[in-house]
Amino acid sequence: MHLAGNLSDLLLSLWRATIDCAPADDVDTWDWAILKDEDTWIAHGDAVEQAGVYLPGSFDRKPRNIAEKLNTSYKTWEFQLYTFGLTPALLYGLLPMKYWKNYCKLVRGFQLLCQYRITVEDLQHAQSLLCYWEQEFEHLYYQCKECRLHFVRPCVHQTNHLTQETVQKGPPICYAQWTMERTIGNLGQEIWQPSQPYANLSQQGVRRCRINTLLSLMPELDEPPKGLPQGAVDVGDGYVLLRKRERYPICPTGQHALAIATFLGHGHQLPRIRKWA
Repeated sequence: MHLAGNLSDLLLSLWRATIDCAPADDVDTWDWAILKDEDTWIAHGDAVEQAGVYLPGSFDRKPRNIAEKLNTSYKTWEFQLYTFGLTPALLYGLLPMKYWKNYCKLVRGFQLLCQYRITVEDLQHAQSLLCYWEQEFEHLYYQCKECRLHFVRPCVHQTNHLTQETVQKGPPICYAQWTMERTIGNLGQEIWQPSQPYANLSQQGVRRCRINTLLSLMPELDEPPKGLPQGAVDVGDGYVLLRKRERYPICPTGQHALAIATFLGHGHQLPRIRKWA
């Protein structure tokens, strides 16, 4: 998760021309700095916010207006959706084509490695994309100039090791910071006694490991998967089309309340209802 944030910070500092410019360099020669104009940056932030309404709820927190929230409370997950989801489309036609193509190689390689299941062909393709991205990035931005050496941050080279780590450890999404933080949160929720919290946390971790080991050896002990929610449609290949409805029931008001009260008749209490599309 930190790699996504570091790459986002590097690319944005280049496109906005906020990265340090050495005395021997000249910002006016940076043809990639397409967001340094304030009006362009504000318009880009609006486009990010408007694009967020088209993301499904399963994507969790959608990216907010990055022009307004970048320096205050922009989350790492927002950066990942912004950099590796929305920005390739939003910068098409704005970022010069050679930089845009180079950027798309990074995005595609990163997306391939974010899968829970990765084939050998995907690993080979991701390795090729990320290697080409690193080489082209140094050629396009750094250009072997000493005054631009700080453009090549450690995160640029780190992308080259992602596929090797995947071969040794498995898909990065399974051991990334997201997974560890969620596990820490789940274990913390299982602690009910305030005394000796660390000892209790250790015992919960041991119990979780024992359960996972047992289920790996005897998967038939696991609870069977639940059926699809009401109104959902199985579209195949592991995807489900969910119905659209409000998350929580509400008390009807206005004309809706009048119509329901008239239908139910005198003496009946208005029920709490959910709106369905």
